[in-house]
Amino acid sequence: MSPSRGIDTILDSLTPLVFRASTRILELISRHSLSIDSAFHEAMGEFRLKPGEQGAVYTLAKRTLENIGPAIYALEKYGKSGLPLRRKAAFYIAFYLAQHSPDIQKKLRAVRGGLLSDSLLGILSPRNIEQIFMEIEEQPVSFRLAYLESIPPLIVKTLLTRTELKEVKEILKSFRRRHVWVRVSDPGRVEYVREFLEQRGLRARVDVDFPYLLEVGAPSEGPLPELPLGVAVYQDKASVAAVEALLSLSPQGLVVDLAAAPCMKSSLICNRAREVELVAVDVSEKRLSFCKKIMSRAHCSSHLICADGRVFSSTRPFDAAIVDAPCTNSGAISRDPGLRLSLWGLRREDLEYLKQTQTSLLRNALRASGRRAPVLYSTCSVLPEEGEDVLGELQADFVSLRPTLPPRLERELVRPCEGCYRLYPHLHKTDGFFFAVISRAF
Repeated sequence: MSPSRGIDTILDSLTPLVFRASTRILELISRHSLSIDSAFHEAMGEFRLKPGEQGAVYTLAKRTLENIGPAIYALEKYGKSGLPLRRKAAFYIAFYLAQHSPDIQKKLRAVRGGLLSDSLLGILSPRNIEQIFMEIEEQPVSFRLAYLESIPPLIVKTLLTRTELKEVKEILKSFRRRHVWVRVSDPGRVEYVREFLEQRGLRARVDVDFPYLLEVGAPSEGPLPELPLGVAVYQDKASVAAVEALLSLSPQGLVVDLAAAPCMKSSLICNRAREVELVAVDVSEKRLSFCKKIMSRAHCSSHLICADGRVFSSTRPFDAAIVDAPCTNSGAISRDPGLRLSLWGLRREDLEYLKQTQTSLLRNALRASGRRAPVLYSTCSVLPEEGEDVLGELQADFVSLRPTLPPRLERELVRPCEGCYRLYPHLHKTDGFFFAVISRAF
């Protein structure tokens, strides 16, 4: 759907209820750091909307998030950043509408309810919006890219310190393209899942590197359909590639996932190496309950343990370990535009805290593993602080292993350091992702 056709469809469906529901989605993302799909489903439980209205709500929320930067700048410029979250969310929605439909003022007055004050509405004149974009264009490159591409400023600033400007621009633009992958639990049911998706209007083709994986030509707008339980799950190809790198080293015996939730990697290992003894560890009881459902649907036998992976140990050494560490999730912006808003206030100290957690998890995995036991470290992040720099902190404690991956994929992977790999949306049609397979040095 083109932007012009999209805005016409939204305007035709714009009612007070559609405006409020779209606002609620952004509020939930701001307040609870939910994904756009989770926020949408929660909001739909609060509002009684027709299917056409639901589509307009999702599209309006998604388009607003993908263009959130100038609206945030406008609140900063006019000293309105301290507004309550719901009113800020309403302003973001209204700004997107005003940006793409200069004659929207009358319509906004009719649908705003009590969410949009006259002073906020006054900011949305065509002249003010034009001035806002002119001012952003005059800012230094880091600021300009962050606000025009609607990518959290710290992410842009950090990328520019390590990556050429041209490459950064390509990465940021690639976050506007949605890439969807479906992993089929039983390779014998790939065709069934492909037909299931095509019946719902989604084209799917078998991946050339991993034949149990489907690349889905999903529409740019709208939530994805639920998949057949126990048959298929949404899992990005980058995540699958990391697990396959570990499996290529034929781990046997005790395999421990130290930050397991939501257990996508654990369930894949279970599907692909059923002879291992799998232990999934996570610090959150709530997240483990979700893991239990995932593992049960995948018919996986595993031990689920609520514990802190930074200190967890076993009576015997791990024969292999996974550290899919908590991270900014900055690599997933293309499939979840809600991250553009929930990560906007990301601070350097937040990044440092995450790095300390990641380093502690990996250090414990190495300490608790047997010698030569493979350890997979991964993050869904485009930031070196969450990938290469974590390995740099522990470089005296490990040796890099050489996993085997499909030749075509291995040629295309980016290798920013010895034994480590990166994938990017603009190069691989995946999340931005980092992984390495290592083992303890002594």
